[in-house]
Amino acid sequence: MLDYHMHVENYYPFGRTPDSRPDGTDPMDTMRRFAASAAEHGVREIAITEHVYHFVQARDIVDRPWSDEKCFYDMDEYVDLLQSARREGLPIKTGIEMDYIEGREPVIERIVDGYPWDFVLGSVHWIGDWGFDLASMADEWDRRSVDQAYRDYFRLLGQAVQTGCFDSMSHPDLIKVMGHMPEGDISDLYETFAEQVSGQEGLCVEISSAGFRKPVGRIYPERPLLEACARRGISITTASDAHVVEDIGRDFDRVRTLAESCGYGEAMSFDGRRATPVPIA
Repeated sequence: MLDYHMHVENYYPFGRTPDSRPDGTDPMDTMRRFAASAAEHGVREIAITEHVYHFVQARDIVDRPWSDEKCFYDMDEYVDLLQSARREGLPIKTGIEMDYIEGREPVIERIVDGYPWDFVLGSVHWIGDWGFDLASMADEWDRRSVDQAYRDYFRLLGQAVQTGCFDSMSHPDLIKVMGHMPEGDISDLYETFAEQVSGQEGLCVEISSAGFRKPVGRIYPERPLLEACARRGISITTASDAHVVEDIGRDFDRVRTLAESCGYGEAMSFDGRRATPVPIA
């Protein structure tokens, strides 16, 4: 299996001032630790995909009140480290999770085109100023229509798809993360999303086990959404969205089961943003 979505933010703060780094921290040791954990969990290749909003080069994407606290990595240092890990022979691809923010498309394009990525994930975490997956903003769900939140989310997800900037759309029904499920029929949203993805040559959708570790307790995406993608011949990537090394490859038996039940026998590996199919085994 391949794990094409994970974060290193809990291990090494790229670009922070030296006196704020843990004493004796060697960033390459972090890379080795991630690779070793992947091997222990039967994962042959990983893509590290840090959130773009952590990087000083992306301040124009996230002007949220918390951005000064979150924007502290240096993207050049990050890319150099991941490429050094690859040169050392570690099965690590250079990736980024590019959070789509409406109206910030020029900045997104600049970052996507400006670095030698192997793999670029697209995702939506914000509806306006509402970070719907943040525990600190969970009360906002009590003031909103759940069904409308789904429709707002999928509208933004479709806009992200249509930028043509991404290689795979991560956790494509993340809007359910807090456990709020729609009351009405949203099959039209699934079909529209799948149709939009199919219109972008080579764009994949992600199957992620991360939902099992969230309040919703369900895999991303729901089966009907994945079936809509499968009917259109859309390829997949597989992911844990691990934020700690112990979660790399976690619950991949369930990822495999969903993929195979929807007719998938392969997931995509990326190198320099070129996809190669790898059997799911």
